[in-house]
Formats: sequence, structure tokens, C-alpha cells
Amino acid sequence: MEVLPLISGVCCILGGLGVVLHTNPINKIIMLALLEIGMIGLIVSSYYLDIAIISSICEPICTIILLLGYMKYLTTIKKKKKFGRDLPVLSK
Repeated sequence: MEVLPLISGVCCILGGLGVVLHTNPINKIIMLALLEIGMIGLIVSSYYLDIAIISSICEPICTIILLLGYMKYLTTIKKKKKFGRDLPVLSK
């Protein structure tokens, strides 16, 4: 039995359970990255190396975009608490 599909499957299962069970969004993003790592491993074990290269390039970029979006959400919530219900409007 090959080891790579087994380890990749375990990563996928742990990542999926972590996404469902965690309540903190940062932990959910980390678990989503673990799930994506497992999927890349399963793709590699099936010898689709071109798809694995593209997904391994796109995965960190998507994770960074998710983290930036969450940080923007946190700053918006803090500004809303600071200014009350009326957020400052920057455009007309």
C-alpha cells in the first residue's frame, strides 16, 4: 500500500473536520489549508502533476486573499464599534 494517498487522505479528513468544528475564522482558514494540502497530495498520487503544480501555486495565494479579507472584516467591525452605526462615507 502506498503511503502518500494514505497521508493525504488523513490530511483531507482532518482538514474537513477542522473546518466544520472550529469557530475561530483564523483556525478555519488554517484547516482549509490543511485540506488543500491533502487534496494536492491526492492529485500527485494520481500522477496529475500539471494540475498539482497549478493548485500548489494557487493555494497560498488564495489563503493570503482569505486572510486579507478577514483582516479587512475585523477592521470594519472595529470602526463600526468606534463610530457607532454611522460609518464614515469615503465616496459620494
